[in-house]
Amino acid sequence: MMKLKYHVLTVFYLTLMFSCSSPNDNREGAEEEIVDEEIIEEETETEEDIDDNDNVFDGDILTITNGMSFAEINEVLKTAVSGDIVEIESGTYIITGELAIKSGIALRKKSSTPPVFTAWDISTSEMLEQYWSSDNSNIDIYGIQFNNIRLNIRNATNTSIRECIFDEGRRKAGTTKTFTQDAYVQLYKCNDILVENTVFKRREGDSGRGIYTVDCVNTEILNNTFGDGAAEGYFVTAINDNSDGTIIRGNTIQRNTSWEDLDETDHGIYVHSFKGIIIENNTISGWPTNSSGGTIKIRNGEDAIIKNNDLITSGIIMYVYENTPNHPYLKNIQILNNTISVSNSEDDIYHGIGYWRNTIASGFYEESITISGNGLPNGTIKISSPIDAELFNKSGGGVYNNNVGVMYLDSGINNSGNY
Repeated sequence: MMKLKYHVLTVFYLTLMFSCSSPNDNREGAEEEIVDEEIIEEETETEEDIDDNDNVFDGDILTITNGMSFAEINEVLKTAVSGDIVEIESGTYIITGELAIKSGIALRKKSSTPPVFTAWDISTSEMLEQYWSSDNSNIDIYGIQFNNIRLNIRNATNTSIRECIFDEGRRKAGTTKTFTQDAYVQLYKCNDILVENTVFKRREGDSGRGIYTVDCVNTEILNNTFGDGAAEGYFVTAINDNSDGTIIRGNTIQRNTSWEDLDETDHGIYVHSFKGIIIENNTISGWPTNSSGGTIKIRNGEDAIIKNNDLITSGIIMYVYENTPNHPYLKNIQILNNTISVSNSEDDIYHGIGYWRNTIASGFYEESITISGNGLPNGTIKISSPIDAELFNKSGGGVYNNNVGVMYLDSGINNSGNY
């Protein structure tokens, strides 16, 4: 896809900044335990981009017509070949099994009204899964509403999900936040996947995740909407990312603030076991100020930029856990120019920006962490022991020029200009 050139530039950008700056899986949900400077011009999709995509899909145009059965829909999909566009008329279609998707096709709405693919009456105990583990690359899914359907996409390259809606997902009975098969879009060992301008909704009694990636490379999660802070905002986590080179940009995430269930609460954006991630220009609200909350949590990884985000109700939590020996550190982390609105300045790591390592075992450490230019006048910056201040300060790391209510910094951590 065209976006490949942006990934090359992004890798160069991350490498330049950090050189100069002051999992096993199975289908049952055991991918990984969840416990607890100049910016390169942003890529934004326009009608011109859609035209360019249409140049890639230059084959026949096939049509799924209103009233078709699931079997008839799959017959159309089986007829399509790489380069074809399958247009779907507006209407509601009952989906009873796996759609016969294949590489190189575009699956798109035909009119301005999204067609609805629903499994609400078919799969009454959990979401109906589309398990696409092969023949699933170079696909464009555009403008479709999926009700009680989740996409489990594996080993794909250059597949896009754009302008879609995911709603009415059922939560599997008896599960908690450790059940990771609750995501509407689950990506495993994929490359160059785009999820853009898509709406995710979770309803009362049926909480879950929006997007969950594991061992992927160069995923772009751009300008999506997760919840409304009310009836559509029952999220465990909006975005779980355990991958490399992910860009999470321009998303609006609004969890229902009044909903309190710690068994189904696990951070707004939760990133771990990562390398090279950008989290910027997102608006996130609704997660509590405790160990299950935090609008952004990162742990056990390297090379992250978290900048220009608007974070409401809670802030940014950083951890190193000893149960992730393949990534025994947090290093080259930049937290820059974020706005964090919390109720008060508690002496903890949850009411603003905090860091904590849960072990003193040899080989686990923090290195080159910069917290600069953030606005949290009612909040706290707390860097807790155990910590190696010399490594924390490496390559210009430290705490600088933040508007902060109160700071609790371990001895030796560089800091200046805070007010």
